[in-house]
Amino acid sequence: MTTLWMGCNLLPMVENLKYKGFSERLFSLMRGKNIGVTELSQKAGVTYEMARRYTLGAAKPRPAILEKLAKALDTTASYLEYGAAAQAPEQPSGSQVRLTQLEVFASAGNGYINNEFPAIVSSIEFPESKVYELFGRKSLEGVQLINVDGDSMMPTLCPKDLLFIDTKIDHFNGDGVYVFNFEDSTFVKRLQKVKGRKLAVLSDNDKYPPFYIEPHEMSELYIFGKLIKHLPLKFNDFA
Repeated sequence: MTTLWMGCNLLPMVENLKYKGFSERLFSLMRGKNIGVTELSQKAGVTYEMARRYTLGAAKPRPAILEKLAKALDTTASYLEYGAAAQAPEQPSGSQVRLTQLEVFASAGNGYINNEFPAIVSSIEFPESKVYELFGRKSLEGVQLINVDGDSMMPTLCPKDLLFIDTKIDHFNGDGVYVFNFEDSTFVKRLQKVKGRKLAVLSDNDKYPPFYIEPHEMSELYIFGKLIKHLPLKFNDFA
């Protein structure tokens, strides 16, 4: 169905509202898809007024509605909510596969911080013929990179190590190391399901005690992806 785009006057109205970044990303995607507020409300299963509030930055949807919005706009919930990159690996010439950095942000007041994930390596290329040998999978679609600065996961993960994150895994699907946002902070930690349907957040470094995400707090948990491989980056001096 073709929708006449009627949202061109919305963007100036979000300047001082609470969810400005979210509404700007939503607005841009709606414009690109030529989807108006009425059609968006139908696809998300919400009222027209609620969909309008999303576009104005006056409200932000719950995770289930966020997933419906992302599906309707051919993006990911992580992009809508946090601005995390939503793209497949680039395919440069010469049968190479290029992976790019995962943009993850933790809210800090009115801004965002990304200090725990410095851009030491912003992209990396592999011969397409070596993908299965190196990763045990035929495709790297959805895989992105981060570097981590910190010692909470030592000795398993050391500062500046390069992590390969499968962003298609955007929910808890078994014990493992995840990149996730919880209570306005972003972590690389082990998640483990324990008795009572809660998740234990574990560090490999004993200096950092575990903490728990209770069932009633699950709505505050957002998973960017799961660690599938890591590449140690240890630089040796020869001069």
